Amino acid sequence: MMIYSQLEMVASRDAFIVLLMLLLIAFAISKVAFPKVFSELISPNKLFGFRVREDLGTNLRPFSSEHLYFTALSSLSISFVGLYLLNSLAIGSLPDYLIIDHFGVAILQWLGLALGLNILVYIKFMLILIFASLFDMKEAISRHFIDMINASLFFFLIMLLFLGLISLSSFIPNPQYVHAAVLVAILFYYYRGLLIYVRLLNERAHSKLYIFSYICATELAPLTIGLVLIFNSQI
Repeated sequence: MMIYSQLEMVASRDAFIVLLMLLLIAFAISKVAFPKVFSELISPNKLFGFRVREDLGTNLRPFSSEHLYFTALSSLSISFVGLYLLNSLAIGSLPDYLIIDHFGVAILQWLGLALGLNILVYIKFMLILIFASLFDMKEAISRHFIDMINASLFFFLIMLLFLGLISLSSFIPNPQYVHAAVLVAILFYYYRGLLIYVRLLNERAHSKLYIFSYICATELAPLTIGLVLIFNSQI
């Protein structure tokens, strides 16, 4: 039984390494296909810059072909990170469709989850649209959505590189590294809400409390509710 379990871990590790290679190839192709957009979208400023810098990456329209492409790339990255962390932490309690134990099936699982996440992104866009209308902040819709995707792109590129190093360094992931990655990912989503809040604050004439209420409705409250539901389902 122990040998079988170890073989499963090796198969899972190999599958994740191949998925990582595919993702890195996708990023490399993106850099060649969209060199200017890539360099301005995937940059530290998108994650750490609290002041809006007007550039091509910032001024993309949410449904332009370039932004649709990079939104899909972001979903693929999040899908990889999510599957890796789930399989590293809760292999015994995961539904079968999330357990990575065979390379061929792993690609379908990865793409399927990425598709689901991509759909959720545009559901989130509808949420932003609704609350921006309620808060009379329609001019913030595009900025909010673009900043959300841009920050996620850079962050999850860093995350998948980190998890890739973990996979390459050991057959069995160090639980401390995995738990740290989960914590950092959760903190990122709260940080992203703060980032969008500060950027909107720099551009809009509304009060701090008014914009914070908008961010709570669109970012912080849905995130907190989602985390509570996830943790409760594991108890």
